[in-house]
Amino acid sequence: MQEAILAALSLSSMLVSRGHEAAVVGGAVRDLLLSRRATEADLATSAPMDEILDIWPGSPVLGRPPAVTVIVLSRGCRIDVSTFQGKDLEEDLGRRDLTINAMAMVPDGTIIDPWGGRSDLAGRLLRFTGDPVERLIADPLRAVRIARFVSELPGFRVGQGSLKTCREFASRVAVMPLPRIGREVLHALEGDLPAFLETLEQGGILDPILPCLKGLSPFQRDQVFSRIRNACALTADPAVRAATLLADEGTTVTGTLSAWNWPNSLSREISALVENLTVALDGCDVRTWARLFRSRGADWIGKLSLLGFIFSLNSEPDTGVWVQRRVGSIPFIVRLQSFGKRITGEEVMALTGLESGPEIGRIMDDLDEAVALGEVRNREDALKWVSSAGGGHLRNSFSFPNPG
Repeated sequence: MQEAILAALSLSSMLVSRGHEAAVVGGAVRDLLLSRRATEADLATSAPMDEILDIWPGSPVLGRPPAVTVIVLSRGCRIDVSTFQGKDLEEDLGRRDLTINAMAMVPDGTIIDPWGGRSDLAGRLLRFTGDPVERLIADPLRAVRIARFVSELPGFRVGQGSLKTCREFASRVAVMPLPRIGREVLHALEGDLPAFLETLEQGGILDPILPCLKGLSPFQRDQVFSRIRNACALTADPAVRAATLLADEGTTVTGTLSAWNWPNSLSREISALVENLTVALDGCDVRTWARLFRSRGADWIGKLSLLGFIFSLNSEPDTGVWVQRRVGSIPFIVRLQSFGKRITGEEVMALTGLESGPEIGRIMDDLDEAVALGEVRNREDALKWVSSAGGGHLRNSFSFPNPG
């Protein structure tokens, strides 16, 4: 059995020995029944919070009364310990979001299932626990979360009653804190993103979650969904998937990602992909490739090219144009990557006698272009190039030939 479950059962046994009820609850039990790996677990107990803190003094505490959680590390696993929300275990489970998350395991391994979670697992059905209206009044974001579980659990679907309630709560979902919405979208990127979006649409909450899709014609929306299916078939990379999803945001994508509170490095990568989508679709001159290589790196350029391929699958009868552009750009990237460390601005100033300013940057850009074109092959060549030519003229831009 998994370490997280064993660790949580051990802690629950300790609480039971002190005269309290205690059980492993929620997602860890669900994942155990599905033979999925869990690295953390939740433990619910009748023990009051002050006693929990006495047992594990100094443990981090999250939340505010009455929903307080103590984080305990055991066997290298995180165990979240909380007091029952309600008078007993059954009432605590009844307040959880989905029936498949409303099961518990007591120390002897017995599964407690008052809300039909096992039968829903067997039927691959996602339902809100108890009265779905009560569940969404308690937290409207559960309408998004149930769709995220569709992306996470292959073959599962949302029950019609739960979908109906999601539609009734669309206006409340639209005013939920954006960081909470963003967290669910970010998790969905890791799974079946098309299933997530299709479930949001069935539940009437796709437009509030992704306003960039609002107002699109049925054909345009089908194109977006088709691109996303292709992206998910081709790559698990979250930046490429997200850029495909948010391409219609254009220059506003940075604001969306900031509002969603996504990690800064991922947000910058996605924003750069979306903002340079025209490069992926239409190609660019060698100077632009060199600039993108220096600012973003070869891996990112590979992602940009993949984004172009994804869009070409929908917009062009074949991928010949994309292949031609990709073949044309690869030598530039290989030469830039093989060159190694770039000549510094200080070295350019020493070799040319120029003061710091825009001219130094122009010379360095000219040099990068010469490297990409194969005219400068190594550092020695670069030093000679700067000394003799000094970047004294702007290079002619290189453009990909127009096919056809």
